[in-house]
Amino acid sequence: MDPSLRTASLHDLIDRHRAGDRRALDTLIRRTEHRLVRLARKMFGTFPSVQGSVQLEDVIQNALIRLTRALRVATPSSVRDYYRLAAEQLRRELLDLVRGLDRRPTVPLSDSDLPDPAGERVADLELWAALQEAVVRLPAEPREVFCLVFYHGWKQADIADLLRVSTRQVRREWVAACQLLHRALGGRLPP
Repeated sequence: MDPSLRTASLHDLIDRHRAGDRRALDTLIRRTEHRLVRLARKMFGTFPSVQGSVQLEDVIQNALIRLTRALRVATPSSVRDYYRLAAEQLRRELLDLVRGLDRRPTVPLSDSDLPDPAGERVADLELWAALQEAVVRLPAEPREVFCLVFYHGWKQADIADLLRVSTRQVRREWVAACQLLHRALGGRLPP
């Protein structure tokens, strides 16, 4: 489907939600749920040690519950605000997940599940948590572009349409976000 049609349809759902239509909220979440599922799969693929500790469906469900609660309290005024709110809720869920796993004792299932002597699993979790916390501290514009690309999987041209700026401006914000995150993490990035 053409991204502009998706955006127009989402605008309509947001307007209906703002007007008090409860069904619009359910439809809005169902229409964007695939983005959260895709993101969760992507992140699980980069953290195989987390896969044995947490079910993908639980992460998705908890993120959707957070989003639903947030939408009942604060109605976004635009599609842009909606995706910003969705990214924030997903980021919070992932950060809580990482923090919880870091504190929870693990029982190895086999020798291959044993942590290596360097504590690779703990280091990955700490780095992942640091990334999530650094994203929250980004300036508004780079953070918004980063979230749309990283969390939602949007293409830069679609972001430019949504934000009503040039693709070149989106690229500048993306580069700025990546540079700030690189510095905040001391040049380390999660695997």
